[in-house]
Amino acid sequence: MKNKCLILLVTAFLISLPLFAHHGAASFATDKTAVLKGTVTKWIYSNPHLLLMLDVKDEHGEVVHWVLESQSPTVMYPTGYRKDSFKPGDQVTVTAGLSKNGEAVGRILDAVLADGTKLGRFRADDGSAGSAGAAGK
Repeated sequence: MKNKCLILLVTAFLISLPLFAHHGAASFATDKTAVLKGTVTKWIYSNPHLLLMLDVKDEHGEVVHWVLESQSPTVMYPTGYRKDSFKPGDQVTVTAGLSKNGEAVGRILDAVLADGTKLGRFRADDGSAGSAGAAGK
């Protein structure tokens, strides 16, 4: 019986995922940003949003698991974001707009890779890609 309930719950969750896909930027504070230096654990380059999972040490040395999102690949490609921009284990610095609820969730504004490559600025004010372009080095 437990297995049937678990299967039913997982199926219901998976079916409901598209409902959460387009939530807009209302959950992010426009006046709160943070510079996060950490280790990439996962990079998802797909629609509807790019997702970067990052382990960051807080002021007490504890690892905080951040989930950072951005717009779709077609919007972010001109600012330098690619399928291979981040790999697990990479050390990166990301400027992120923070969530209003204080969770370790944010919106990618820009990023600097370990080799110094800068990925374009995402303008938080209107949701459009900035003019930094793909060169950024």
